[in-house]
Amino acid sequence: MNETNEIAPTSGRPDRFVAGVRRAASRVLGTSPVGERVLELCDRFEAQRAAILQTRVPDAIVVGVVGPTGQGKTWLVRQFIEDANLRQALPSGDRTREATVRIAWVGPYPPADINDRYERYLHCEAEKMFPLGVEYLILDTPGATDQDPHVVEISKQTLSLASVQILVVRRDQLRSQVVHDLVNASEGTLVLPVINIVRQHDDKLSSDIDAYCAAIHAAAPSSEILPPVIVHDFDVVDDEATIARTTREAIGHALRPRLVEAGGAERRQRARLAAADRRFRQSLHEMISDELPYLVRAVDHLHEAADRLPVDVANSLVGSGGSLRAGIRSRLRLALLTDTAAIWFPYKTLIGLLNLTHGAWDRLVLSLSGSLPSLISSAWTSATNIGQMQSMEAEMRGGVRERSAALVRDRLGPLIRTFQQELGPLNAQAPQAMGNESHHAHLRGIDQLQHSSQQILEEEIDRGAIGGATAQLLGLVGTLIFWALFAGPVVGLYSKYFRASSAVATDLHDHLDQFPAPEWAMLLTSVLLSVMPTAVYAMLVITMTQSNRRVQKCSSKIHDRHSQEIVRLQREGVLRLELDDPILADAEFLVRAGKQRDTA
Repeated sequence: MNETNEIAPTSGRPDRFVAGVRRAASRVLGTSPVGERVLELCDRFEAQRAAILQTRVPDAIVVGVVGPTGQGKTWLVRQFIEDANLRQALPSGDRTREATVRIAWVGPYPPADINDRYERYLHCEAEKMFPLGVEYLILDTPGATDQDPHVVEISKQTLSLASVQILVVRRDQLRSQVVHDLVNASEGTLVLPVINIVRQHDDKLSSDIDAYCAAIHAAAPSSEILPPVIVHDFDVVDDEATIARTTREAIGHALRPRLVEAGGAERRQRARLAAADRRFRQSLHEMISDELPYLVRAVDHLHEAADRLPVDVANSLVGSGGSLRAGIRSRLRLALLTDTAAIWFPYKTLIGLLNLTHGAWDRLVLSLSGSLPSLISSAWTSATNIGQMQSMEAEMRGGVRERSAALVRDRLGPLIRTFQQELGPLNAQAPQAMGNESHHAHLRGIDQLQHSSQQILEEEIDRGAIGGATAQLLGLVGTLIFWALFAGPVVGLYSKYFRASSAVATDLHDHLDQFPAPEWAMLLTSVLLSVMPTAVYAMLVITMTQSNRRVQKCSSKIHDRHSQEIVRLQREGVLRLELDDPILADAEFLVRAGKQRDTA
């Protein structure tokens, strides 16, 4: 179905798409609570997208370290810094007074537009940071379980700038739902899981890590999830320096090839935009489905009926019974006649006559013997065959449009009325859309379907025909049959004629009595005796040309190609149901917007 507001991936045309959602919500939902929530969802999506596109650090990659409170995030950040004084400026701990309460930017140059209330910048020369192959800023964030909602919100906005996220979680919190929420919110980034404070390796650890990584993949399908890094509990091992060095090397080995990859940042940004678009559509769909289930059901029923309409139109056009098979037989006979050269006389003449009188060949044979009723019956059958051929042509030219209009009126009328009834309580403007439901919708792309139907029919019949070379060979055989039988009287007459002509030329006397004077009865008898076997042969050729196997094969291919063509036209948006009423179109757009698959 077509929408007034075209549904497109928001990463390509976000303003147009979100403006369409806003306009549809205002027209259909008005100032209702659902309408207000849809507008708030649009505001959040636009803010999230703007944050992804924000270039606060245009010349460096942002590496964000995220996780719940008390997971050891700041300890991990300190491992990237070789300046001892700077490392001391990053406190850590799971107690309130020691935990990170402000976002810390660490790198060779500061980001733009720092919010001093919630952010701070710590300068560190690139030479004193752990090398990852590219310039980067590392981002130390407060815990995702922080009690201050403002801190949590600022952290989420800032993390939207990070194209790489190191997800830190303690061994005993691998199943934490907070971690899954963080990954879902940062979908589209490069994610490196770090399992912290691992006391011992066992089978349970491996299974928990596998389940954890599978959950991350499920929560963020468009993110690139790297193999996890395991950090041992140095309180047990009692060798913090060795564990820190091993952790840095493992992180560098995992991140360095991805960060130096050409175009990686731009590709990840596109993936994050697509992920944000997907989350927005999903949230919109869930909201509309939960709050307006009857409206969603009405739109779904309307779409299901609209998707079936083109199939029903095409099937009613080409048919599956006698109409289609009769048309195919007629086209196959016509192809045989067209492919047979005019030189094959009188075989081609007989083929044309048998084509016109198909279905009355027995009466045609009797009419050749002088039966007047059989002659009249043969003529009537010829006129009937011509009429059926013209009827099929006219049906192919104009039948689609008539059938589509009737099907839209008969099948969609009740569904559109139900759609209108569901719209009535939502907005005072909706009842103004009431009226004759046949004027609210029409099927677009009928002309293209009609053209494709004609083309498919012609192509498949051409493939099913016997072919030009075979037609010429059959014509040669038929012509030889006739002239082999008719050659006796002709050769006898011409022999006498040539001898008489030779005598006249030699003696220069009048020898008219020597010229042959055959009786017409003899000539007609000779022609009839020669034509009958040739006609029987032509009947066999036509029977072979329009055999049931050949006709059924053509019919099956025509139906299959029609189905494929309808699917293609629907997929490309050429063949669709279009709602003319703006209120109906906006409501349909609003319900379907969340269901559209992102193509970015």
